[in-house]
Amino acid sequence: MKIVIVGSGNAGCLTALHYGLYTRNSNIEVELIHTKNIPAEPVGQGTLTEPPELFWKALGFNWYNNPIYGTFKSGILYEGWGSVNEKVFHSFPSNNMAMHYSPSDMQEYVLKSNLFKVTEQEVDNLDDIDADYIFDCRGKPKDFSNYIKLKSPVNSVILGKPKWDLKEQYWTRSVATKDGWCFVIPANVKSKAHDNCVGYLYNNTITPYQEAESNFLDMFDVDISKTFSFDNYMAKNPIVDDRIILSGNKFFFLEPLESTAVQAYLRWARLTFDVLIKKSRSFNDITIEFKKYIQETQNFILWHYKFGSKYNSKFWNHAQSIPLYDSKLENMINYSRKLDRYDILPENDGGRSSSDLYSHFYPYSIKNWYDGMTYKNDY
Repeated sequence: MKIVIVGSGNAGCLTALHYGLYTRNSNIEVELIHTKNIPAEPVGQGTLTEPPELFWKALGFNWYNNPIYGTFKSGILYEGWGSVNEKVFHSFPSNNMAMHYSPSDMQEYVLKSNLFKVTEQEVDNLDDIDADYIFDCRGKPKDFSNYIKLKSPVNSVILGKPKWDLKEQYWTRSVATKDGWCFVIPANVKSKAHDNCVGYLYNNTITPYQEAESNFLDMFDVDISKTFSFDNYMAKNPIVDDRIILSGNKFFFLEPLESTAVQAYLRWARLTFDVLIKKSRSFNDITIEFKKYIQETQNFILWHYKFGSKYNSKFWNHAQSIPLYDSKLENMINYSRKLDRYDILPENDGGRSSSDLYSHFYPYSIKNWYDGMTYKNDY
């Protein structure tokens, strides 16, 4: 069997690593097609705790031997969200560490892994690829006719280079603003993502660019580096002719609150592995499961906006007005509220199995946000 991954961005690299690592002692051929003149994503990435484990297993990555200039991510610090606390920290278990990294630095590292064949080539037509299965990771689609829109109150971002030192920040900052929210990722100064590690998210139908830029510069000491708008979307059919598998931005895109993208790429790689390698599931089964996973991720993010922020603005009124009803989320909220913190730790999770997670979120995450928006904390 030959599996070819076309595109070497975040999704392509993670998919190639997963397949390369877990088929290394088999007769399965894995190839990653890299187009040299297409740059990697310029924005620094935040992960959950599982991608660093894959980097360690597949590449021998560690925090001392750190060619991707990864920085520690111990959680997400929300500032100015809701009306009860100025700050709410969504912590990860203290014995685990997620990371921030530069996609271009990570790409260079992965391409040298020797876990799979790397070919430099421009691909216009996937029919020209000789493979049993092809992962199409070539970025955002040009035609959205076979996609559905996902819900989000933000559709634009202004990126900035920080003029202050981030080396003592060991978490992602998600700072509420009048126009939306801003991420601050503590990128290493040697990282290629350092110039784009502060991002001001807003809605360009509510806030004109000039106003958003002015508010960004008033709040943060940055040099503006880049700006663009985006769609939030998901493919209706991510499997084409039982041979081509959409992944990454070719499959879906959802705004970066809660840093869900990299985790989702890895999850999709694992699900497709169950079909292609383990032969334990069908494409139809995993498509249904993953599309539900993305919808739940969307709803979990929308739920964050429902509590508003310290700003009474047009943006926040719009964000709170977006319809959201999901009986499973409501049940998980009610379930998690009844537990104390010892019952909702991920390792026992109050007796719930992993199939009872909401997207990839344990009741711990749901209770953490609900309590932070409802009860006064002591920090």
